[in-house]
Amino acid sequence: MRNNIKVRAVSLNVIAASLIAAFGSAQAQDDVVERLIRPESSVSVGFGYLTEDVARFGQYSGLRDEGLYGLADVKLVDRDDATGRWLRLDGRNLGLDSRSLRFEHSIQGNWKYFLDYDQTPRYSQYEVRTGLQGIGHDFQRVNGVPMREKRLHTDREALSFGGQYALGNGWDVRLKLKQDIKQGDRLYGGYPVNAKHIFLAEPIDHTMRQIDLVLGYAGSRLQLSAGYYGSFFDNGNSALRLATNPAGTQITNLGTARFDRIALAPDNYAHQFYLDGGYTFTPTTRANFKIAKSFAYQDDSFIERSVRQPRVDSLDGKLETTLVQFGLSARPLQKLSLVADWRYENRDDRTTQRRYFDPAASRTFNGINETRDFEVNTGKLEARYMLPAGFKLAAGIDYDEKKRDAYDVRLTSTRKRTEELGYRVELSRSLSDTVNGSVSLVQSERSGSRLLTETSTATSYYAVPYHLADRDREKVRMRLDWMPIEVLSFQLTADAFNDDYKDGGYGIDKGRGSFWSVDGTWVFAADWDVHGWASREYSRQVNQTRGAGNADWLANLQVQTEAFGVGLKGKVGSRWKLGGDLSYSHNLNQYGLTGAAITPAMAINDVKFTVTTLKLFAEYEMRKDLSLRFDAVHDQWSTNDWQWANFIYTSAAPADGTTLSQDETQETTFVGVTMRYKWR
Repeated sequence: MRNNIKVRAVSLNVIAASLIAAFGSAQAQDDVVERLIRPESSVSVGFGYLTEDVARFGQYSGLRDEGLYGLADVKLVDRDDATGRWLRLDGRNLGLDSRSLRFEHSIQGNWKYFLDYDQTPRYSQYEVRTGLQGIGHDFQRVNGVPMREKRLHTDREALSFGGQYALGNGWDVRLKLKQDIKQGDRLYGGYPVNAKHIFLAEPIDHTMRQIDLVLGYAGSRLQLSAGYYGSFFDNGNSALRLATNPAGTQITNLGTARFDRIALAPDNYAHQFYLDGGYTFTPTTRANFKIAKSFAYQDDSFIERSVRQPRVDSLDGKLETTLVQFGLSARPLQKLSLVADWRYENRDDRTTQRRYFDPAASRTFNGINETRDFEVNTGKLEARYMLPAGFKLAAGIDYDEKKRDAYDVRLTSTRKRTEELGYRVELSRSLSDTVNGSVSLVQSERSGSRLLTETSTATSYYAVPYHLADRDREKVRMRLDWMPIEVLSFQLTADAFNDDYKDGGYGIDKGRGSFWSVDGTWVFAADWDVHGWASREYSRQVNQTRGAGNADWLANLQVQTEAFGVGLKGKVGSRWKLGGDLSYSHNLNQYGLTGAAITPAMAINDVKFTVTTLKLFAEYEMRKDLSLRFDAVHDQWSTNDWQWANFIYTSAAPADGTTLSQDETQETTFVGVTMRYKWR
């Protein structure tokens, strides 16, 4: 073990010597070598101020209320050259609700252990004005008083511990344990028979525990990993209980079920065992594989026993999944390379089927729970060949088959089997020393078994889910890299696709889309560079309905996103570093309802979102180990989303009256100053 440590410790010195030989002994190269051998430690402390209350800006960071915030980062690195021991402590955003902290201790090539802590908040973007009583608890009273403002949020805290130990002769073992706790409240609601809709707040008390254990082997030809992964979910609230309102009306009477208790996410757990690896037969031929078996269970107790079978206490849910994958890559000729891959996945739903309720027979409901078996076969075969004049030709075949259960009792059409076969070809070439480009074409066809329509619907009118419908797809893609001079470079990407759905009836008829992006960098001075990018994405789906005795209607669903950004950074003198970034994005959703059956009252207005962000920074080096940094961020978000402009929960009994709303324009500025001390 001691000899192994020496070898690892010396390796950094070898790297440093190689860098010196390659780049010489200039000061810049000396700094690179020094950072590799002995990384620097640093501590940053400061404060920041947010000028306005905003919901979107700090939705996941906690920066949402006007006021002062503490800023702190820490990075501690200690290395013992004699033993190869590393000690690291890395903390980020320690003054905010989105903080993280990692401790790691290791000896190179021998062992390592670490401890991670992460905290992530999530604030609802909607303002709630409600009289609901009991928010934060599993017992709530609808139409409580008084009405008040409330913003729901959740906090997630994750704690991880893990390590790795070298067993020798290429073997090692790795272990990671993680506990993730999420608490708080989020938007919820109900629809009892005697009310239109009521506002509720789901109490979140979730605990997720995970175990990841891996035994690995790495040899000159064979690499293997055998492992176990387990997940265990526990919900501290099994049900949300509802009380009577002040008028005394009980929220009940949903058939034979009681509506004064609503079941929440049930406890569940899963185990997976797997073996994966690769083997190199020759320097030009390699195989890889993976075999996995998973067992998932959901046997949490019901909040109330079923009416039909009083002895049934849980779903007794069981799901077994088998995964087998095999791949092979080879270069039989100097100019020819081949890749083949096959993946099989079978989901066997072994949940016990029972009749939980005894309603009158219908086409959509018979009281029996349905199991969902699913089988997927996917494969690809690809070949690449070097042509004269610097051209490269690539061709491939992709296959995807899905099999699923289908029941007579259903609401929409389905099919038991779908398959998709795709062909692609790509031609690329280095056009010159400064230009590289490629063009690829993809064509695919999806078909399957006979379409099973809803039993009570006439043959000429049926709903076809778009992911099951027969479809022909054509796609073209272009890539271009251009570096006209050493300090200037551009990259261009462009895609376009055309979909043709052939089943008719209700559902998508056509699909169109395109995407392009360009970005570039220009180093116009020794210490200055400017970079920029722009992109546009467009997609359209055409839904058409034709019904006997009804006028046709057409919905042209269109989504368009445009975005661009530009940035600048550099140095002024020997002590100042300056920079900034400006980004803009605009998203537009259009519904385009037309036809004789569409009245003015049915028109759906377009919805758009716009975000503009400006970031600026300036860093002043007071001395070699001490610097002062100034940051400013200005963010503006706007929307005309009518769906949440002022949503009101109205119901006959009990009368709710809760409103959900959001500011259509949110604008704020965050300024911060931090002092950073660094050392080696």
